[in-house]
Amino acid sequence: MNNKVTKIIWIICILIILGIIGIPMLYQNYHSAPYYDVTNEKTIILESEKVHRLNKYQKRQFTKIAKKAINQKGEPSNCQNCRINLRNVYKLGNKHEYKIIVEIKSNPNDEVVNSMVIRLNNRDLINPYDFSIKNIH
Repeated sequence: MNNKVTKIIWIICILIILGIIGIPMLYQNYHSAPYYDVTNEKTIILESEKVHRLNKYQKRQFTKIAKKAINQKGEPSNCQNCRINLRNVYKLGNKHEYKIIVEIKSNPNDEVVNSMVIRLNNRDLINPYDFSIKNIH
């Protein structure tokens, strides 16, 4: 009887410790830019028609980044009142660099596709405006 109670107490303690460690890690991964510190020659596809590695939160934050980048550069297709659809997101070979391709619709007949290379200043996507623009087309 005493051994069963001891085992149950140990199992509960282990589950509590795993919860204390695991929940913050899950939260951080959900709100972080994927492959942030990866450096290699290959480009990693994060989002496209066939590949979906971004969660809803990350997609929303990359869309905000793209909108802010277009407005900062004063593009002719200023997207204050436009609808922006995220087409593709790539993690480039350099640390912290991402390529974002968006489709901007100002009305049903007017559609512009923009691509940009941005460098995130922070892994955390909670503040999506902490980035620098390397290139925009």
